[in-house]
Amino acid sequence: MLKILCTAEFDKEYMSALSEFAEVRQRGFSVNQDFREMLSKEELISELEDTDIFIVGYDKVTNDIIKASPDLKLILSVRDGPEENIDVRTCTELGIPVLFSAGRCQHVVPEHTMMMILASARPLIWANHALYSGLWSKEMEAGNPDQYFSFYKHIDQSREIYGKTLGLVGAGRNGIGLAKLAHAFGMEVIAYDPYADKEKLREQNITLTDLMTVMSSADYVCMMARVSPETTRMIGAKELNAMKPDSCFINTGRAALVDTHALLEILRTGRIRAAIDVYDEEPISHNNPFLQLDPNRVLLTPHFAGCSVERITFQSRGVVENIRNFLKGLRNNHIYDQHVFDSPEFPSHGGILWNTK
Repeated sequence: MLKILCTAEFDKEYMSALSEFAEVRQRGFSVNQDFREMLSKEELISELEDTDIFIVGYDKVTNDIIKASPDLKLILSVRDGPEENIDVRTCTELGIPVLFSAGRCQHVVPEHTMMMILASARPLIWANHALYSGLWSKEMEAGNPDQYFSFYKHIDQSREIYGKTLGLVGAGRNGIGLAKLAHAFGMEVIAYDPYADKEKLREQNITLTDLMTVMSSADYVCMMARVSPETTRMIGAKELNAMKPDSCFINTGRAALVDTHALLEILRTGRIRAAIDVYDEEPISHNNPFLQLDPNRVLLTPHFAGCSVERITFQSRGVVENIRNFLKGLRNNHIYDQHVFDSPEFPSHGGILWNTK
């Protein structure tokens, strides 16, 4: 019977499905979803002994861990970007395929991003605080009318997003998902993505254009690209200064896509607005410069655009399907590096499981 180690969050129903054909051990973070229980390097090497398949979430699977685990034949990442914590190159060299749960955040990230667009257009957080603090109350109206009517001056700055232009930097699953929501609100959508399927974008009523046109034309610019050598710090001072005055820059992708210094500089001038979910330093420190910006112009959330209860079900289903397809010998785009099949080591690692059922 196959032996599986799981250190990722996993849905109980799909764990039962795995147990039908494998002996599954849940360890570390997967037990209580507590990052303090993440396995150390030594613990992970020990747990991977005599393990065929590793289902991983956030553990660092480094070169030395992989080489110290000769029984390992297959790795399943529940993330869209397994390269962020797995040494995929070493896996490929050793013939260990890395499969990933593509699309696990294709609903929650667009939803969170749309929420940030709406909350940036209307002072939702400020208005909520004003209500609880008594600014909008009969007592304030009677006792301090000047402060009471300041409430109306502020909420009168609310904006509609109907008829505005959404600019996507990256038009993959999450970008297309956001475009669908934006269209429902009556927004126009333009995008920059040199790797996008042009026909698919046309079907989704997304106009493909160049990066500077997106930056200069959109009312809301949303970062939806993946991090790669080509996209790292792709947004700098030139691109940010091309944005329309009072437009909004939104990053629910990755901090590495943006020159943080340039972003902070333009936000300090008050020329544009922003909504940020990702940071170079996570979690942030109390003296993080983003916290010094005007909260009426900059909306900050603590990197949770991809968090949802449903996401765990999506990723678990993806893992089970990927394992079953691999055991059936089905080759698809959920295998991160297709070159692994060409590795001389594949027959003695991943090849042992390939097409066995």
